[in-house]
Amino acid sequence: MNSGNRKASIIQSFSSKKFKYGSYATVMTIIVIAAVIIVNLVADLIPVRIDLTWNKLYSLSEQTFKVLDGLEDDVTIYFVGEPDSVNLVIKEIVQRYASRSNRISIDYIDPVRDPITAQKYTKDGRSLSTGSIVVESGEKFRVISQYDMYNFSSNTSQLQVESLAVEQRLTSAILFVSGAEMPVAYLLEGHGEAILDYNTRKQMELDNFNIQNLNLLGKDAVPDDADLLIINAPTRDLSEDEAKVLKAYLENEGKAIFLMNLLIEDLPNFQSVFQTYGIRMTNSLVIEGEQGRYIGGNPLFLLPQYGSHEIVSPIKTNDLPLYIPGGQAIEILDTKRNTTTIETLLSTSDKAFARAANSESTSLEKQEEDLAGPFSLAVAIEDRVYNLAANETYTTRLVVIGNAEFLNTGFEGGVDLFLNSLNWVFEREESISIRPKSLGVQPLKVTNTQLRIYTILSMIVIPVGCLIAGLVVWLRRRHL
Repeated sequence: MNSGNRKASIIQSFSSKKFKYGSYATVMTIIVIAAVIIVNLVADLIPVRIDLTWNKLYSLSEQTFKVLDGLEDDVTIYFVGEPDSVNLVIKEIVQRYASRSNRISIDYIDPVRDPITAQKYTKDGRSLSTGSIVVESGEKFRVISQYDMYNFSSNTSQLQVESLAVEQRLTSAILFVSGAEMPVAYLLEGHGEAILDYNTRKQMELDNFNIQNLNLLGKDAVPDDADLLIINAPTRDLSEDEAKVLKAYLENEGKAIFLMNLLIEDLPNFQSVFQTYGIRMTNSLVIEGEQGRYIGGNPLFLLPQYGSHEIVSPIKTNDLPLYIPGGQAIEILDTKRNTTTIETLLSTSDKAFARAANSESTSLEKQEEDLAGPFSLAVAIEDRVYNLAANETYTTRLVVIGNAEFLNTGFEGGVDLFLNSLNWVFEREESISIRPKSLGVQPLKVTNTQLRIYTILSMIVIPVGCLIAGLVVWLRRRHL
């Protein structure tokens, strides 16, 4: 072939269908690649972040938004350590605070390079440690250690991280440094009450509760600064005078949480207080008869059913583990004040039964004298009385749980039940919405119908679609 023919052949190839289709495909590929690069560059410049995690790990609650929107003073959040050492998950959550409010600023403190500044935030002899966060406004500050940002499970031989509590801690710290009210919670003592465990006290302090002890012996009234009372597993009864003081406190817009373990002997003065508000402790041990409603093969370790109350709704929604070891049945009386509302928080199945505490039977099968379920294991009580003279409505709130050991199981849901109860009793319901975010793996739940659909799609529809598309392309290319 001479050079003239070769040249003509090359020129002709540029006008062929193969070249046109190939050029078109090449140009489209270049356009798609360029579009992807441009979209990624633009996306990095847009401050909007979409949280696609199953439990909204990075998202802030409505309560946090309210706190941030209501800030009147500037608040600085310091990361302790070098910028490169900050946990990326925690950093992302903190940045969302700053994005929401121009009152929030972010900075860094390096205890190694700037020990003088770090010394300012030394508290109780503890120096700042890398990974901690300092929240400061004016002269007030709070240090959140890296361990306080997580909740741990202690029900195994090793501590395991269960959930992330960054938002809970940060919002609480912001409220503290901005001068929010710190409710005083009195722990009743003098009746063989159990000591509130360290972890629960720590959680209360992080929720801005000021914890004090109270002995009513010889007192004619509960202290005026008491915002609520906590009665934790008493083993002895109130005296008649103490019962009168407690009733007077509750009738005057009192708030209280009762954690009542099962006892062989009745506590008549405590019962008198409960009966005023329409309930009675039955002094009977609940045994669950329905499979799946207890754990460890032990029908005394109850997995309760949840009511629709705001105290337990977040626990149910977040699927937090909670069980009641040795629960006591609570009876809701038929006769109660018409001003009193009683709502069940935790309950058993209708196959449960209850046995008197003084029973000698050791069988886990239902006996003739046993009470038939279902039973309430925890209740929330609200009594609203209109005072004509003061032209005001007095509101009393109680939470009564027929067990105290749920706090010592190491399960996250138990602590949440207690903290949610505290906030509800104190009428700080908005704080209930700020709960830790689970770090557990969420299993994929697929129904039989969904499984059949996915099988048909993956084994028939998609392969056949690919085969048809390939056949169409092949037929078209045959004619090029």
